[in-house]
Parts: sequence; structure tokens; C-alpha cells
Amino acid sequence: MNTDAPNLHNTLFLGTCKGAPVPLPFAEILQHHADVREATTTLMHTEHTLPSDLPSFVSMISFVYAFNTYKALGLLLPELYHESGAVVFRQFWEVSLNLHWIERDPVARAQDFCNFTVMEYRKFIQKSGDSSPLQDFDDATMRFQERFHYRDNRGRNQKHNAFALKNIYNRAEELGEPWKREYELVYNLASLHAHGAPGAILQQYFRQYYSAPEVRERNSVCLIAILSIIILLRDLHLLVRLGVIPNCDEVEMAFASFQNTIASAKPPT
Repeated sequence: MNTDAPNLHNTLFLGTCKGAPVPLPFAEILQHHADVREATTTLMHTEHTLPSDLPSFVSMISFVYAFNTYKALGLLLPELYHESGAVVFRQFWEVSLNLHWIERDPVARAQDFCNFTVMEYRKFIQKSGDSSPLQDFDDATMRFQERFHYRDNRGRNQKHNAFALKNIYNRAEELGEPWKREYELVYNLASLHAHGAPGAILQQYFRQYYSAPEVRERNSVCLIAILSIIILLRDLHLLVRLGVIPNCDEVEMAFASFQNTIASAKPPT
């Protein structure tokens, strides 16, 4: 591809910045990402009993799922696979968003979280090519399904697409900051990669304000690592509030070291 083509120079693209970007401390940030992972692993391995109440149970198993995506980032980012890392980060962010959204009304929302599996399984039956079990399934599960049915403006019966009865944007809006801002920028940018959008595929040709491709790639990795560290600690604080875990002191110590590294990052002289 000829990046000097005039039509390329006349193309707009998001994500520009003023001045030379600060080369982030790549090796140090990835080490902090690993240190936070190890501290969290030690913490979770000391807890052997699943919570007995449903909200805490949903929060715990959701966190384990989120933590697995965090660990997957630890495999992708050192290899500079920031494109796939952005997709996994989007998964991690959305699971974490749901964790915090459920906390606002834990009993009802945890119940909806579990019951929505009925709607997901129903869709599998519809798409299986054999819908003959559908009537019996609906008869047996109608009480659970009713929660996720609604009438649109034309009076037609419709089904909600998410357990929350709200889309991701509305959930982020309800939670407020920092979720609202992360949705507006971080989640949408990660979604470009999840969908293989033009902005994801072409961005390397427009980010020429970097001194070298290596700096651009490393910074892209560092930003994903930084955000995932911050959100993981946010999730652990939620588990502490719920009483699922007693504290996350060791992770806090690893996070403080990470903050010192970020604070010391300086523009090149």
C-alpha cells in the first residue's frame, strides 16, 4: 500500500495528538501488569468457599471470568498483539461494567443475570434447525421469560437483548464516572477492533506522529495494560465492599508501585 498517495493524505482519522507522544515505559508497565496478576492470584487462592447469597455468588464468578480475561491480556500484550488485546480488553471491561451495575440493585439484578440464560438458551434452540422442542421449553420457562418481554411503540411483543433490560451505553450512563467516559472513548475504540472496523485496520497508516512504529505499538500495548490494571483493582474493591473477600492489601501495594512508575513517565528531552 502506498502511504504517500494523495487520497490517503486527504483522509481524516481519529486519535491524533499534539506534539510527540511520550514513550511509555513498556517493560515496567508489563511487569506491573504481571505483579498485579500474581497478587490477585494469591488473594483468590486463599478463598475456597463460594458465597451463599446470589448477588455475592454472581459477583464472584463474574470476577473470576473477568480475571481470566486479564490473564489472557498478559499473554497477548508482551507480544505486541494490541489489536487482539483491545478485543479482550473490551470483554474484560464489559464484564466489569456488569459487576458494578448489579451492585446498585444486587438482589433483583443478580436474579435477572441468572434468569436471562433462559433467553439465551431459547435462541440456541431457534437457531439449531430443530425448533420442535421450543413449545415445551416456552411452557416450562414462561414465568422466567416474562421479565424480558416488552411491547414496543407499535404494540408488538419484543424481547430484550440483555439481562439488564438496558444497553451498555445506558448502563454506563447510570453508573456515571469513570464508566461513562470509558464507554465514550475506550469502549468504542476497543469495539473498532472487535468488529474489524476500518478505523482499527487503517490506524497504523494515520498515526505517523510517532517517532517509530515500535514506539506506537508499545504505547498501544501500555495503554491497554494501564486501563486493565485500574479496572481490576476497581473490581476487587467491589468484592471487598460485598464482603466476598476481606481485603486486597497485597494488590493495593502492587498498584501503588504501578502508580509510581506512571507518575515518573516523562516526555523525551
